[in-house]
Amino acid sequence: MNPTIALEEIYAPIESAIQAIPDVTLGILATPNPLAQEVIQYFFSEQGKLLRPALTLFGAEIVRQNKGPGAVSPDKSNLMRLAAAFEIFHAATLVHDDIVDSAYLRRNLPTVNVRWGPQIAVLVGDYLHVRAVEAFFETKSEKIAARFMETAGAVCDGEIRELREKYNLNLTQADYFDILGKKTASLLSCCIEAGAILAEGSPEEAGALGRYGRYFGLAFQIVDDCLDFTGEEHEFGKTLGADYTAGVLTLPLIRLLEIARPRDRETVIAAFKSNKELSKFQMILELIREYQTVPYALAQARAFSAKARAELSLFSDSPAKRSLDRLLDYVLERNR
Repeated sequence: MNPTIALEEIYAPIESAIQAIPDVTLGILATPNPLAQEVIQYFFSEQGKLLRPALTLFGAEIVRQNKGPGAVSPDKSNLMRLAAAFEIFHAATLVHDDIVDSAYLRRNLPTVNVRWGPQIAVLVGDYLHVRAVEAFFETKSEKIAARFMETAGAVCDGEIRELREKYNLNLTQADYFDILGKKTASLLSCCIEAGAILAEGSPEEAGALGRYGRYFGLAFQIVDDCLDFTGEEHEFGKTLGADYTAGVLTLPLIRLLEIARPRDRETVIAAFKSNKELSKFQMILELIREYQTVPYALAQARAFSAKARAELSLFSDSPAKRSLDRLLDYVLERNR
């Protein structure tokens, strides 16, 4: 693995398309409402990794390249709007998540709910969701629309399950992976599969890419959960300890509760049920380091990454395939 690999290098086969996504996104979201427009411009002023639109573009590109020379590409405008729709839907979930979690930082900026209040944040999140749904149906692909609606339901189900399980100190790893599969991995799976469908990939190709996206999503979220304990806030771009503060158990903490000595387990339980002072979070961090539960969690992420890589064996060698392979290395090595 290459820890210095840059996302820009990975995106090289789709460079021009991915660079256009922010403008396409803002075009879809354009509104005469000045307050809504102000909030939208603010939220998208700092771009994230654009993983979801990138996966959509790669899904279409790897299918096209797998067909060989002379293969017809899907309609570019349609593909770009589909890719942007996934970024908009993801943005809607982030705006709503930040309200639920009372988060104060997103992409190194104060969250929408901090700057404008929860009422505006809820409504802008709703607007983003509606515009995303419209864009999905504009593809005129029944398969893509159905796949998205199924995925949107799974994401909501995962979010609700996570809320229900807050402060549940008996949460198992199986429960955790079920939540992740719905809340995060299902959308990443849908992104790349939808790109393949739009490019008229075979059911086998779309299925393999859908599984790649799911395994990739599980690995990505596990790493994200580890960074919540170990990241540098200015690099991570959002509030450290946000899950712990919100009462959400992630894999490093679940593993700690499984293996800690009784006295340490009681310390964790007491800290988790406390008022979440910074000193208590530091105490949790020390125990996580002592019991090495972050390396344990990262080993699980590597296992899912290996499963994702195996799904690419269906495809012939191509720039898109090599990028999807390198993306699996990137997700394991990232610090933000």
